[in-house]
Amino acid sequence: MKKATANLFDNFPNLEDYILENEKITDASKLTQHEKAMVGLARFFEFNEAFDLNQLFREVDPEWIPFALEQLRTYFYEDTYLTKKQKPLMIKDSADLLNQTAFAELMNAHGFNMDSKKIHMQRKRGKLPKETLVISGHPYWLKEEAERYIAANQKTDT
Repeated sequence: MKKATANLFDNFPNLEDYILENEKITDASKLTQHEKAMVGLARFFEFNEAFDLNQLFREVDPEWIPFALEQLRTYFYEDTYLTKKQKPLMIKDSADLLNQTAFAELMNAHGFNMDSKKIHMQRKRGKLPKETLVISGHPYWLKEEAERYIAANQKTDT
């Protein structure tokens, strides 16, 4: 089962019977238009059945459109090899992106003794994870990447 389909099941467990069988759906009368669109999307993921993207915008509840688009991204970037480029960076909350000062503050909250100058030197020496992106020469890390680094180095204060 594709990860995108599993994500759909997490939110729509009642749709599994319509998706797991590689047969044409004969009785979908109990489903809403929204659910039918989600079934169509999942069947596209699992069985390569045709799916009209317009169906998302016509039949899916507008609050669920970002979720459906995220599942399309998951399908193309994680479930298949159809997209060979690096997956796009999506920052949903600016607090999830740390500059050197924020990285140092996060480390200090976990018992390290850091400041932005030490972060700068550790980065130059290759002792920090590679920055997620650099904007105008300033490095930024995803918070989850910094947290993984902190967890792995909790015992050894750099």
